[in-house]
Amino acid sequence: MSLRQDENLLGVRRKKSALRPAALLILLAAAAASYPHLAARSLTATDVWQADVVFVLTGGENRIPAGIRALKDGKGKELYILGAKAGGKIERILPGRRDLTADDLRRLHLEEWSENTLENAFAAKGLVAERNFRKVILVTSDYHMPRAFFAFREILPREVEIAALPVRSEWRGGGAFQRTLRLFMTESCKYWGYRLLLWTV
Repeated sequence: MSLRQDENLLGVRRKKSALRPAALLILLAAAAASYPHLAARSLTATDVWQADVVFVLTGGENRIPAGIRALKDGKGKELYILGAKAGGKIERILPGRRDLTADDLRRLHLEEWSENTLENAFAAKGLVAERNFRKVILVTSDYHMPRAFFAFREILPREVEIAALPVRSEWRGGGAFQRTLRLFMTESCKYWGYRLLLWTV
């Protein structure tokens, strides 16, 4: 075999050996990104039991209507919308307040100081202690549920039961695939960040 042929074969081997670590890193990154969302499938309860309270996290489409449906269906005795801005009013969050009875409005509350998922969980912890809630329903978007459920499970007392009620997001329209991929990747990074943060405190 000629010297040039030997050099060519050596170059091919080097390229292959260099590609292996890169491929392994890509596989590990894909596994880390997909794990929270695959694990969250077990959180989807088809039969959400009656709870003391429904916690709805603001910031996503259709979350509040889903929480109100749960309240009206008798799945929770009270409804707290977590993350409503300071000075928020029911009229602003629910224009027209359609289909809400006086009894519904009496059981619907706004929590105003929390501004992110972690603060939502601490706000819920205060309400659980104050109102002695023992069963809660967590309502948020499907892509957000893994991180939100993890935060609530870590922060709420262990004796408090949590049922997940994920709200299906619309993944259609122009650029839907790219938008979906970006959302899930972002949520995965935040999920692992939360695991690291809450593991150290």
